[in-house]
Amino acid sequence: MGNSGSKENINVRSSSYWIARATGECDRCRAEVRLVALALPPNHQSLELDWDIEADEFVGYHWETVEWSAFLFYVEYLPEKVRRRLQEVSKDYRFVLSERTQGSYWANHCAACGALMEDHDLFCEPDGAFLPTTADGAAAVTLERVDETLEAGSVGYACDPQFLESMVAS
Repeated sequence: MGNSGSKENINVRSSSYWIARATGECDRCRAEVRLVALALPPNHQSLELDWDIEADEFVGYHWETVEWSAFLFYVEYLPEKVRRRLQEVSKDYRFVLSERTQGSYWANHCAACGALMEDHDLFCEPDGAFLPTTADGAAAVTLERVDETLEAGSVGYACDPQFLESMVAS
């Protein structure tokens, strides 16, 4: 399947990135699910809105360097090379329309039953696969550094993830 997102949605960029790997449990069939995600190291860039406070109007956008790491979720656009790399890690990572969010994004799916593994549950709920609440929980996440440029369009952006230092780098 081709990349259904639009390059116009690019709002983060970095000279390198991490592929995060974890396991979770499917809500539908209870099978163990191999999960992947993207994380950005410190000093990546984020597209920021410029707003003229005095005139109370939109002025434009600018790229801002961010000093902390971040997880990306609800990813709407990925370059082909990055998409292929993620799908090599998990063929069940694919572009989908979510009924829950009424939006389309790159998401993990259960290999056993095909169920969508919603990003909200993985990145926003305490003890979700990519939101550990302890150092031990974070140690179950592995990070593979990729020394290639990434430009992506992401609605979800979890900055300065807690326990990142406890995640296992490979």
